Amino acid sequence: MRYLVFLFALAVTALGWVDENGYDSSIPDGTLPSGGDGISLNIIDTFEVPSVVIMLGLDTHDGSNGLVIVDPYASSLTAVEMGTGNPVWTISDPYNSFGCCYNCSSSGWYVNSESDMYYYNGAWSAVFPNPAGQNGRGMDFQNDGNYIWETYSNGTTHHIYRIDETGDYNYYTLNVIPGQMSGLAVFPYNDNLGIFVTCYCYNDWFLYEFDGSSLTYKGSGYLWVDDFYRSYGLTYHPDTDTFFWSYTEMISQEKWIVEVEFTETTLDQSTWGSIKAQF
Repeated sequence: MRYLVFLFALAVTALGWVDENGYDSSIPDGTLPSGGDGISLNIIDTFEVPSVVIMLGLDTHDGSNGLVIVDPYASSLTAVEMGTGNPVWTISDPYNSFGCCYNCSSSGWYVNSESDMYYYNGAWSAVFPNPAGQNGRGMDFQNDGNYIWETYSNGTTHHIYRIDETGDYNYYTLNVIPGQMSGLAVFPYNDNLGIFVTCYCYNDWFLYEFDGSSLTYKGSGYLWVDDFYRSYGLTYHPDTDTFFWSYTEMISQEKWIVEVEFTETTLDQSTWGSIKAQF
């Protein structure tokens, strides 16, 4: 009997496990990219959200002072006030989601699940299969063009999906990502689209520029916070021109939201690389 228990434990170790926050232990941590560190991340504000048990995907949009958080523990999307964390409203989300994003033109919410992408505009409906499947995590919505962006990590393979509202998609393979991706935020950048992605086990952010056809790696920035353990959601607010990021501490397991601004210094162009769409 003890031999069977040992074999079971060995199999679990080999296959890995996925925790309640979506962290997949089977995805290895790699090496941080060298060079290109021309990004400075500066903390503006930090606050807690006592009403939310687990803080995964984040989103917000122009004209709103609400920060929306995916809480799979409560199966909900919860909006809170920026800066205070006070609750504003809650929508039931029964799909065990990680990511969420808001479509300004239709005033509706998308969330991901292991099988489908779901949409809420007064009621939930499955709109198309989620191309990232069970490996999808952070999401954001590009309003000029109406595209959903979503992270995907499986083993040492890391993609960003660009999905239109019919479910058609292409993806971009990211070779500098050191581990499982969590958050994603899109924002205006150099007359193009900027994309920041984060990873569960790092408090580094990785910046890409999308020109409509190619994705170019621009560099990374390190965000120092005390007792860092896991990185989760990320979003950009156009009204404040700042980012919001959720993470947990190692010892206390306290959960925090951090408001961040970024600036660029000198970037090492030898580290840039253009990534074409893959289908």
